[in-house]
Amino acid sequence: MRTQNCGLCIRQNRFVPDVLIELPDGCGVVRRDDGQILVTRDVSGDQGRALRDGDRYLPVKEWLDADHGLVGGLLPAGAVRVEVVDDLGGRTLASVGEGAYVAIVEHPNHWHDPVVCCRDAAGRPVRRPLPDYVRAPVLDAAEPCPACGLLDYEECVPTERWRAGRPGPDGETIPQPIVVCRVCGHEQAEGSILRISSPDDGDEQARAQRIAQWRADRRVQRWYENKLTLRAVTFPIYAADGWPAQMSGSGSRGDDLTELRIAHFDTEDAEVFEERPRIEVITSTAEPHRDALGLARLKLEEWVRDEIDHPRPPEQSDAAFTLWLRAIDRRQRAAALTATRADAEITIDAVAHTFLTLTTPSGRWVAVRHEDGLTLTIAARGVSPAVLRISSIPDLAARLLGPEPDQPQQASA
Repeated sequence: MRTQNCGLCIRQNRFVPDVLIELPDGCGVVRRDDGQILVTRDVSGDQGRALRDGDRYLPVKEWLDADHGLVGGLLPAGAVRVEVVDDLGGRTLASVGEGAYVAIVEHPNHWHDPVVCCRDAAGRPVRRPLPDYVRAPVLDAAEPCPACGLLDYEECVPTERWRAGRPGPDGETIPQPIVVCRVCGHEQAEGSILRISSPDDGDEQARAQRIAQWRADRRVQRWYENKLTLRAVTFPIYAADGWPAQMSGSGSRGDDLTELRIAHFDTEDAEVFEERPRIEVITSTAEPHRDALGLARLKLEEWVRDEIDHPRPPEQSDAAFTLWLRAIDRRQRAAALTATRADAEITIDAVAHTFLTLTTPSGRWVAVRHEDGLTLTIAARGVSPAVLRISSIPDLAARLLGPEPDQPQQASA
């Protein structure tokens, strides 16, 4: 415990934290004068991540840098040991004291809530206290809990206003359900799940015609959307030489276009939203919120999704489907984190440039370079960086639009 300051110091500094647990580098958990508990990188300050109102035993995370996070919270009754699980499934023992715990964790589940398992003196999981939610058992779950490793879930309907949800009557927010482990209390947000079904009229020919009509309509719509997007381009756009190219997405900040994505397929008529490209080149002027390594990992997570071998059981409930999705997320992050890092030379406008590159054992790779306010991200499969040639596109409309399409014929009734 840190020595408490005298009354004079309290009046001068206004804020004197009650330090519950402190790590050697000054990170820890503190209780403010108003009773609020913070997980903070500096126990002598007044900044940090506060425990959630209404769910005080839910662990929270404070970022330290691109690869490390500070995870902390309150100990449930009976717990004497806390394990914090990282993106690779590794377990870090937290420091415990004064009813709280804290740990610095590498690769700490960057898109989701921390994965924490509290245990008693015998090593058994201790469930964190939960608010009085409406709950129901999940009977078709197939994914073990990433915190305690057991398979016993319930679906809960939370009531806290801070939880993301959907708009309700009178401007209120209706929280989305959460899936909670009944053994240790680890929760996973369910989010919005949309199930789409198509009419099954038994006529395969009619179904094929409907699909063909939809694709034709979508091509026309996409051509005009892309034409408007290209009008907003104010920076050079790059693509791979000698490959069919299609626009696969864009990004903007306010009214300004800041990113354009070019997908390369083996054939000119590939369906950009149905097929996986062989190469993707992203040109961006937006100030990156992550360094080159962080950007490469995020892109690689997306790039390896279709090769994650984790079949989904049929006819799952929304809760069980959520658990399956989160398991896929963890495998994608693990693939990106364990990819081989290296510097590779890629030819840009006939000049070799050095890119930070991540490569998976299957040969999929992502390369990132940031220079002079421009970020180039290149992802590929089955193509070596050494043979790839990237160039700025001199005539965007000619390369990416082609002739204006004919309006498709409306399907007959």
